[in-house]
Amino acid sequence: MKTRTLFWLALAATLLLKLYLAQWLPMSGDEAYFVMWAQHPALGFYDHPPMVGWILQLLLHAGHSPLVLRLPAVLLSTLIGLGIYLALRRDDQDRAALAAVLYLISPVNLLNVLITTDTPLILFAFLSGLSLFLALSRHGWWRYALAGAFLGMAFLSKYFAVLLGLAYLAYFLFSPKSGRKTGGFALLLATALPLAAINLYWNYTHCWDNVLFNLYTRNEGETLSLGNVLIFLGSQVYLMTPPVIYYLFRRRSEWLGKWRRDEFKLFAYAFLVPMAAFAALSLKKVIGLHWVLAFYPFLYLLAYVFLTQRELLKSVKFMAYFSLAHLLIVAAVAALPMETWRHSRLYGGIVFMFDTDRVVQRLRPYEKDYLFATDGYTPSAIISYHYGKYFFVFGKGSYHARQDDLITDFSRFDGRDILVLGKSPPSPVQYAPYFRTMEIKSFTLRGATFYLVLGRDFNYPVYRERVLRPIRDKYYRIPSYLPHGPCYFCTKYFPHDPC
Repeated sequence: MKTRTLFWLALAATLLLKLYLAQWLPMSGDEAYFVMWAQHPALGFYDHPPMVGWILQLLLHAGHSPLVLRLPAVLLSTLIGLGIYLALRRDDQDRAALAAVLYLISPVNLLNVLITTDTPLILFAFLSGLSLFLALSRHGWWRYALAGAFLGMAFLSKYFAVLLGLAYLAYFLFSPKSGRKTGGFALLLATALPLAAINLYWNYTHCWDNVLFNLYTRNEGETLSLGNVLIFLGSQVYLMTPPVIYYLFRRRSEWLGKWRRDEFKLFAYAFLVPMAAFAALSLKKVIGLHWVLAFYPFLYLLAYVFLTQRELLKSVKFMAYFSLAHLLIVAAVAALPMETWRHSRLYGGIVFMFDTDRVVQRLRPYEKDYLFATDGYTPSAIISYHYGKYFFVFGKGSYHARQDDLITDFSRFDGRDILVLGKSPPSPVQYAPYFRTMEIKSFTLRGATFYLVLGRDFNYPVYRERVLRPIRDKYYRIPSYLPHGPCYFCTKYFPHDPC
């Protein structure tokens, strides 16, 4: 079979498989949380920059089904695979096709159908790197501007885009200079900064939420750990796959020679600089598998540079069997009845995710008399998506996903009746101080028990002192070196006691 034919078959087959998976899988908690972002449009959101919320806001006009909302994730690898092939086929069409196929059929791309903050980051990082590569190899000022615009959009997707910016800087510093290249990189920076300024402005006017969460809150208690480094290295072996690692190492003597084409060096910087940063970070944190995915398309571009056609073909064959094993495991797990996991501590969450509509039906009789809440951010997001009505979070919640702090105003609930849904038995002490009277009910689905706290006559002043004040002290203490506008949380609940 011709390599070009193989490429088009892989492109079509992987697209169809991802469309099926996107329709079949239930909405995850993270996805439902980002849909909630989209339903409350803004220039920014609590945890991360806003791009995925903006994209979902547009898609909600087309429908609310998982398939519609996941289309960006479904099309992501198709667009990147096509980009790899079209950008490289001028030099060697066969190797370009095989490098693209290698990317398309890798398991992390086949199974990556969930819409998350990583989705736009991966796309815009790749488009930025590809635009810069074309600017370096084929010239054109507009390509530098496009690379900067895509870098800015990557930054508005997730802060890991900064690592791509550092890779560009390293490449520029350690590659041959020219007036054209210097002017091009200045143009790239000029087009990226205005987009980054949007996020800076939002943080200034919103308590520096993104900065406090990503630099402080989520890193409390982290300590040096060699185990984290080993986990990081092991996950990279899994993602790169042994054949690709072997062939790259085997051809290590050719690296310097093939890097004489200056524009190809960009791929190495775009992959290795972020990996080095993550390796250093792994000394103190567990590096999530998804954290590095935005930079992996550049590995496949490097495979094109260094591997022969025969080596690429062998790598493709290995990847086909490797991915098939993943798909068989997914199919086997999916074929098991849900009750197989009955004795797992996660069983309640599994039933809640796969059978949310039946949970919704149990709550319908209460909707006229009660405000609806849950005891956590993930269940609130999931049931809000299925119910079509927003469920706020009652209690302190976790340090993740505190977008509810921007949306909900507890001062408006004073004297109201509130229903709190939970998957664990509630303690009366946990709720009694905040209501005049309360009642606990439960119901069972597929052997999993769910609990309802029916609280009457909510006491907002007590809740503010016992719940909201500790939240303020923990999550909204802005460092003195950060200038800021009025903080919405303090303005809303403690107007005479600013953050």
